[in-house]
Amino acid sequence: MYRRILAVGLAAAALTACTQPSSSKPAAKSGPAVATGNGITITAEEFKARLDEQSPFIRQRYAALDRKKEFLDNLVRFEVLAKEAERQGLDKDPEVQNTLRKIMVQKLVQKNFGDPNGAKDVPDAESQKYFDEHKDEFQKPKRVRLSAIVLSAPAGSKERAAKLATARKLVGELKAAEKTNAGAFAAAVGKNSDDQAAKATAGDLGFRSLEELEKSYGKAAADAAFALKSGELSAPLETPAAVLIVKATGVQEELNRPFDQVKAQIAARLYREKKTKEFDELVKKLKEQAAVKVDDAELEKIQVAAAPAGGPGMPGMPGMPGMGGGMGGGMGGMPGMPPGGAPGAPHGGAPHGAPPAPPPGPPASK
Repeated sequence: MYRRILAVGLAAAALTACTQPSSSKPAAKSGPAVATGNGITITAEEFKARLDEQSPFIRQRYAALDRKKEFLDNLVRFEVLAKEAERQGLDKDPEVQNTLRKIMVQKLVQKNFGDPNGAKDVPDAESQKYFDEHKDEFQKPKRVRLSAIVLSAPAGSKERAAKLATARKLVGELKAAEKTNAGAFAAAVGKNSDDQAAKATAGDLGFRSLEELEKSYGKAAADAAFALKSGELSAPLETPAAVLIVKATGVQEELNRPFDQVKAQIAARLYREKKTKEFDELVKKLKEQAAVKVDDAELEKIQVAAAPAGGPGMPGMPGMPGMGGGMGGGMGGMPGMPPGGAPGAPHGGAPHGAPPAPPPGPPASK
């Protein structure tokens, strides 16, 4: 749910400079102008805002006057094309109107749920409470990942001595074989282990803490297995139920993060959860007010087109029809916008409103 809100907020941030349709009165411009014409004014403030949307590496290319003119030319090209689109009545085109509605919803979400500094208002007491109730997220014991060959023979049984001798022989063979064959241990599990269930995973026991190993195999075997370094093979280990040959395949070191280290992270999480709840409550309230009724019979009749060849794309955001295709690549897939030409595309892509053909000079890329 939060990812939906975040995606909507990011989309809005990339589209805040979108030109208004002719049916709305454009905001009055003030300050010195860097370009003027018939019904067109680009102020220094607008130029700076569009330039600031580019990445620092792109911005530094436009320090000289001739490069500023190049960037300005793209803004002018966008303005004259927008004027021509309005003259042809495209501001009233249903697709354009639908896109503007999407942007309006994105702005609504950004305004009410997209405060990047909202986490600072979460009281420390709430963050401390979360920390105290979820310490296992921030404090974890060291764990080792082990694989084992299990030779079943209960302690004190007639079979124990024979299995122990077999284990010693196997350890010697494995140490020699692993010098040239990385899969020697897995092969030995399949051939020798009595643990049938573990054979399918090459004897993998997963990650275990020292306490977990002690409960399963006893203290002596647990201590020996826990002390192994990644890739190291144990000597035969005796447990109450079997003789084990254990190999360490990974180590997770102890995690112990104090509250002060994770306070900001917790506050951000609590803020996200709060805003997600508020968003869901708002949508529920608005849907109830709208009294929407669904006709299942008509819905069932709609034929869904098959996916095109070449693999799946990004799915549409829940609640935002038609927004899925253009979220990546600088919002290049917004309806009616050329690749790289989404309004105000930040940090790369062509400058604001660039037409399909790239402008002269080095391409504006990340």
